[in-house]
Amino acid sequence: MLEVGRITRPHGVRGEVNVLLTTNRTERVAKGAVLHTSDGPLTVRSSRPHKSGYIVTFAECSDRERAEALRDTVLLGEPIDDPDELW
Repeated sequence: MLEVGRITRPHGVRGEVNVLLTTNRTERVAKGAVLHTSDGPLTVRSSRPHKSGYIVTFAECSDRERAEALRDTVLLGEPIDDPDELW
């Protein structure tokens, strides 16, 4: 697994979180993408650009309390097979 980003903080009261990507592959936060954490997988329900990152809603996170618990969580993703990328 590769580190692809980090949840920095909650956004609002509906379970949205701010995500700072450490990759240039924005498909990591596309609808339906699965990101892994030390506590299990998170499935992206929606995302939108916001300042220097993204506001993301995960299917497994529906309220502010759960979003707060995800603060500073490292997000991991499977390597993408792209012959033009150097790993």
